[in-house]
Amino acid sequence: MNACGHHHVGHIGILGVDKNGEEWYQVEIGGNQWPASLGKVIGPSFARADVPNVIERLIETYLELRDSDSERFVDVVHRTGVEPFKKNVYANFDQKPSDRRQALAA
Repeated sequence: MNACGHHHVGHIGILGVDKNGEEWYQVEIGGNQWPASLGKVIGPSFARADVPNVIERLIETYLELRDSDSERFVDVVHRTGVEPFKKNVYANFDQKPSDRRQALAA
């Protein structure tokens, strides 16, 4: 891989990519420094403006899936796999975060 390794070993890693001169970002989850493991790409890259929404959706998924307040994000990813996170991130992606929060609260 031709990049700095931080995003590969981050619990949530973000790698900048160039698409036709525009900034896009590829998101990986589940990486860890010790024990060493590389994160897995959750799917197609995101436009710069979408990254905060992606992170919010990842955190929402983590909070829904964790077994306890002490279970770390990376441990939930390793226990459940990437699919539940991917599903939540890409589902209804055009829905505004405020609309999604209202739907979740209902």
